Amino acid sequence: MAILIVSDLKRQFGAKEVLAGASLQVERGDKIGIVGRNGEGKTTLLRHVEGEEKPDSGKVQIAKGARMAYVRQSPSFAPGETVRAYVETGLDAVHELQAELAHLEQLMCEVEGDKLDSILHQHGEKSERMEFLGGWDADHRIESVMHGIGLDPALWDREARTLSGGEKSRTALARELVSAPDLLLLDEPTNHLDLEGIEWLEAYLKDLKSAVVIVSHDRRLLNRAVTKIVELEHGKTNSYPGNYSKYLALKEERFEVAFREWKQQSEHIRKEENFIKKHMGSQRTAEAKGRQKKLSHIVRVSQPHHDVRRPRLKLKQVARGGEMVFEGLQLDVGYDGVPLLSGVDVRLGRGDRLGIVGPNGAGKTTLLKVLASMMEPLGGELRFGHKAIVGYYDQNTSHLDDAESVYEHVRIRYPQMTHLEIRSHLAQFLFRGSEVDAVVGQLSGGERARVALALLMLESPSWLAMDEPTNHLDLAARTAIEEFLASFPGAIITISHDREFLDALCNQVLEVRSDGTARQLPGNYTDWRNVLAEERDAEGSAKQEQRDREKQVARKAAEKQAAPKKSKANKSSKAGGAKPAKASSGGSKRVRNPWAFEKLEADIEALETERDRLLAEMQKEENYKDASRMTDLQYRQAEVERDLEEKNETWANWE
Repeated sequence: MAILIVSDLKRQFGAKEVLAGASLQVERGDKIGIVGRNGEGKTTLLRHVEGEEKPDSGKVQIAKGARMAYVRQSPSFAPGETVRAYVETGLDAVHELQAELAHLEQLMCEVEGDKLDSILHQHGEKSERMEFLGGWDADHRIESVMHGIGLDPALWDREARTLSGGEKSRTALARELVSAPDLLLLDEPTNHLDLEGIEWLEAYLKDLKSAVVIVSHDRRLLNRAVTKIVELEHGKTNSYPGNYSKYLALKEERFEVAFREWKQQSEHIRKEENFIKKHMGSQRTAEAKGRQKKLSHIVRVSQPHHDVRRPRLKLKQVARGGEMVFEGLQLDVGYDGVPLLSGVDVRLGRGDRLGIVGPNGAGKTTLLKVLASMMEPLGGELRFGHKAIVGYYDQNTSHLDDAESVYEHVRIRYPQMTHLEIRSHLAQFLFRGSEVDAVVGQLSGGERARVALALLMLESPSWLAMDEPTNHLDLAARTAIEEFLASFPGAIITISHDREFLDALCNQVLEVRSDGTARQLPGNYTDWRNVLAEERDAEGSAKQEQRDREKQVARKAAEKQAAPKKSKANKSSKAGGAKPAKASSGGSKRVRNPWAFEKLEADIEALETERDRLLAEMQKEENYKDASRMTDLQYRQAEVERDLEEKNETWANWE
């Protein structure tokens, strides 16, 4: 059943038609990736679906009663609203449903006959809805999601309005993820996530029951979490089953078939027109007129479009340096005398490709700036090799002058270049015609990135330091920069959250940790992730023996602490005798409302399970060594024991 139908959507901004008949159908549970070049209208399409913008023509139909969630790029927060409180509002629908279920359960205890059957039916429907929303463990999901996308627990109780831009975006994303809507719209959700957060989101989306429509340039995410690709090109949409890799193959196949059909028809039309022209007015005029009539009825096939434009990255000249580019020994990096990283040892040789990875805020960009001589280290020694000339790429493009045009950026910095040379160079980065006169301050993020790359390509460095070089670039431009860097003869050090990019490029990884340390490892991104997995396994095995020794001691302590409460609960149970079989299974206890009695027994079983779980939690090393956590568990256990005692007493006195 379709949850969303978009039909022939059209939208024009000035003289540019952004959407020219875009259509989209989303079934329940679909995972759809929207792809296309920058400026093709992907975000515009999502805004029209969400209702933030209105189309010039066309329809957007949402299934009746369906809940839709959209992560806005600039979320707003109420004064005094904390991060946790904002994320919890994503569970409003769950809490409303819980209240409705509680009301129905109360009614079940009060009615009989047909009324009870009707209420049971309503309860069943709402329980199914609660299952879809994941409402039974919704409160636990809040912390799981905030942890997963990289919101530090220290931020949870802060006023949301005081967060940085990236933290606000993650907070907004967390709210919509916990809400479990019928349809979730995501526009570049990985932009503000670190690598751990991206992988967590990827797994979360795969398991999410909601339908998801996601605009993303993350190829690995589109390969692993998406089951259908919708390409937006020239304002129109084309659907492809499967993930991103399959889309590339199918698109090429479709183009080849369409091009062959167009070419065959064009050749046929050319031959027919030549025949008509040659024989019209001759002895074969009748035949020529017949062919002309047939030709007029042919449905002409349009020449298929296959946009292969992408930046052509080529350095003007490359300086050749020595075998060693740089060596950092015990480097301390940070600001105002406060180090973010301490004791960093790193070495880069000619031809090396080093990827810097680690959580957001750990100091990756600061370290890259120190290594590229953009700022001084706080301590340690940094030695450079012979003719080590760096070309630095800033992801924020802060070195660009917003008041200058694209053309002026090249002319002012390279006055020796002719007008034709400048325009030819900019054309390689897809700036053509009047586009070269556009003021940089009015460009999109992807266009600014292309300006920065165009300037970088005019330098003659022996090695490159690049901070998120694929950010803001569409998939075609990302492929171009990968091909360029693969052929670059010098060394490269780069920060990136693009896992596909890191795997294709890097032969070494510099892992920056949140504890202020760093280490250099051989291999690409996948190799590094495998190392982390092996280390976790080894650490777990090393601690197992210690856990086994301490487990028995902890169990005895927990059981001793729980013994008085358990005795009290057991005494209450014995007061009413042992529990007989349920009334519904032929037990001796006759009850007025069998459903309510079964519900009471289910509650007792759930409380007993929770009590056993709490006892198990109290035996874990990370809990019994944490006084605050242990106190919380003890309080919760006391509450469970109290509730269990009350339920047992109610069961014993049931009439």
